[in-house]
Amino acid sequence: MPTRFAAAAAFLMGIVVAVSAATTIRVGQHGMMFTQTSASLAKGDLIVFTNEDDVIHNIHIFGPGNDESMDLGLQKPLATLSYKFDKVGAYRVRCNIHPSVKMAVTVR
Repeated sequence: MPTRFAAAAAFLMGIVVAVSAATTIRVGQHGMMFTQTSASLAKGDLIVFTNEDDVIHNIHIFGPGNDESMDLGLQKPLATLSYKFDKVGAYRVRCNIHPSVKMAVTVR
């Protein structure tokens, strides 16, 4: 019985080790701009957007290929919003309130 348990545990640990962890990228909104204009991600990665300005922003994500969009809503100063990029392709991210707050995201 202990041998079977050890074998099962080793097998399960091998699966856990083989699964790659998603990366979290942090992007700020500062000076009415994103702190980076582009990002390259792997499928399943997450971007956390932090409003570092003293005004309300909005996060709206378009893509891939503009086939779909996700409006994450309004974002008060110091608030964070996040989005997990689950599909491969090119995305555009913008603030619907301030046109200068925009970035491109590529998911491979």
